[in-house]
Amino acid sequence: MTEQSKILKELHSLIMEILKTGTATPEQGASIDRLEATLHKQRCFKTNSSSDHANQGEEIATLFFDEKFEAGIEKMYEYKINPEDFFGFAQYYYDDEHEDEELAEMFDGDFITKVSQAYEAKCASK
Repeated sequence: MTEQSKILKELHSLIMEILKTGTATPEQGASIDRLEATLHKQRCFKTNSSSDHANQGEEIATLFFDEKFEAGIEKMYEYKINPEDFFGFAQYYYDDEHEDEELAEMFDGDFITKVSQAYEAKCASK
């Protein structure tokens, strides 16, 4: 499990605890802030000055949304973002309030498998 995956898992657990109790303790709030700050240091969340996108993960997602599959795989490889981290990012980033939430629905099991296989093949060829 990658660092990003661990952070997302911990965030999810905290959020589920808060939803069960209906309120967040100050400690839980501080933990969420700390985890989100750490999360935003991960590769998917890293900003890219040469792009029109908020971060590297969004740039890759947009390539997939625009049916530029090979270019998406190339960017994942270039940025050293593996499928586990990319799809964890997508699940977290494209929430109910994001304008591209409906587009992110294309990231189903079949698509994840296809990306994972293409990424592994790309890594093996280098």
